Amino acid sequence: MAANVPLIKKLCTLQTRLTLNQHQTVMLVYGRKAKLLAAETYTGKCTNCGMLATVQISLVQKYLHVFWLPFVPIGKTGVSKCSNCKQVLKLKEMPVAYTDVYDVLKQQVKTPLYMYSGAVVLAIIISAAVYEDIQNGKKNTLLITAPQKGDVFEIKTEEGQYTLYKVDGIHGDTVFVRQNQYETDKESGLSGLKQKGDTAYTRETMELLKQTLKKMLDDGEIIDVDRQ
Repeated sequence: MAANVPLIKKLCTLQTRLTLNQHQTVMLVYGRKAKLLAAETYTGKCTNCGMLATVQISLVQKYLHVFWLPFVPIGKTGVSKCSNCKQVLKLKEMPVAYTDVYDVLKQQVKTPLYMYSGAVVLAIIISAAVYEDIQNGKKNTLLITAPQKGDVFEIKTEEGQYTLYKVDGIHGDTVFVRQNQYETDKESGLSGLKQKGDTAYTRETMELLKQTLKKMLDDGEIIDVDRQ
C-alpha cells in the first residue's frame, strides 16, 4: 500500500507564522496538516475511464500542529485517485461505491495516539509551571518570614512599575531595607537593576515589620525574594 505523497500535500494547509513579543521576539509556527492513515484499492471500475481496480481510496487524518508537532486531530477525510486516468475526487465528490470503501477504512483505522502529542506536551508544561509556582511561593514565604541581610525583594509598585528592596539589617520584628533608585516598566528589567550593584540603592533605610512584608507578599507587591 503506497502512500500518495503529492495527494497528501494538496490536503495540507499552509503553515502560518506569528511573532509574539514577551521579553523577546518568538516565532510561532502553527497550522493544519494532513497525514495518510490507510489506502485501499477499489476492485470495481473507475467511474471516469472504466478501468478495473485502478482507483485507490485514501483515508486521511487532518490535525492541528504547533511547530510541526501534532497538537490535536480535527477529523478524517478521504480522497480517491485513478492510476489510469488520474482523476482525483474529494470525499464529497465520490460515488457511493467509493464511499463504501472509505467507510470501511474509517471504521478499521483509529486515530493514532501521537496525534494528541502536542496537547500532552502542553499539559505537562502547564503542570510543571503550576508546580514551580507553588514551590516558589513556599520558598518566598519561608524567606520573607525569616529575612537575612542581603536579601533582595522584587517589588511591583502601585503604578505598575518594578523596583528592588535590599535588606540592610534586622532588629527583632523590624526589617531595615534600602530601596533601589531605579525602576523598570517590565518585570524582566529587574535583572538589569540587580546588575547595577549596591550603589544603586539609597543610603537611607526604610523600616518594615515582618508581618508587613508577609502582607506585601500575599498581596503581590513582593513578587519574588532573591537570596544569594
